[in-house]
Amino acid sequence: MQENIPLTIERLSDEQERDCRITAMRQIQPLLRDIAETGVLAALYYDGAKEFIMTSLLDVGDKGLWVEQGVDMPINRRIAESKKITVVSSLNQVKIQFAVDEIRAVTHQGYPAFYLPLPTSLCRVQRREYYRLMLPISEHLHCVIPINQPQTGKQFEVPVMDISGGGVRLFCKDDDIEFVPGQIYAGCQVNLPEVGKINVTIIVKSLVSISPKPGQIIKRVGCEFKNLDNASSILLQRYVTKMQRLKAEI
Repeated sequence: MQENIPLTIERLSDEQERDCRITAMRQIQPLLRDIAETGVLAALYYDGAKEFIMTSLLDVGDKGLWVEQGVDMPINRRIAESKKITVVSSLNQVKIQFAVDEIRAVTHQGYPAFYLPLPTSLCRVQRREYYRLMLPISEHLHCVIPINQPQTGKQFEVPVMDISGGGVRLFCKDDDIEFVPGQIYAGCQVNLPEVGKINVTIIVKSLVSISPKPGQIIKRVGCEFKNLDNASSILLQRYVTKMQRLKAEI
C-alpha cells in the first residue's frame, strides 16, 4: 500500500544531493513516465517556491513533459510567468524532486496543461520512514549481536532480511538465539559494503516462526533501532540509495 509521502521540497546538503541525484536521461525518462502512468499526485512549486498547486503528470515525451493546469486562471498565469519551477512527486515510497527553468501554458490532447522541458537531473529522496530495503541473498548483510555473557564474550552473526533507517528484520535458526519481544541488544554492528560499519542498539519488536520443511524452524525477527546516531543514519541512507540506484540500472 502506498503511504502518504509529504510533497514538500527537500532541503538537501551537498553530500545528500550527490547521493540521491540522477543525471542519466535513460533513468530520468522512465522514472517520470512511471509517475505519469501510475497517476500519483505531484506538487508544482512556483514564485520562488513560496506557492504551489497540486497537479499530476499527464505525459512524458522525448524532450519534455506535460502536467495538469490548476482551476484558478490567475494562478495559472503566474505559474506560466515563473522563472523556476520545482516539481515534487513520489514513486514506490520514494520522493522524486526536480527543478526546471522554463514552463509554458499549452494544451495537451485538448486540455489545458503546462509544458516543462525534461530536467537535466532529479533527486530520488529516500527518508528512513519511507522505504525498507529488501536485500538479495547475494548481499550477505549480517547483524553482529554481542550476547551478555562476560565469561564467553560470545557474538552471533545474524543474517539480515531487510533494513531501513528505522530497523532491521533478521532471520535465524530456532536454536541460534533466544530472541524475546522487548529484549534490547546494545553494541550491535552491521557492516554495509562499500559504505561503512554502523553501530546500533536494537529492540526486538516481533517474532515469527516458520517451518519451510519438516523438522526445520526459522525465526523472522523484527527489530527497531533505538536512538540511531546521526553518523550511522547518514551511512545507512547512503547504502539504501546506492542499492536502489543499482537496481534502477539493471
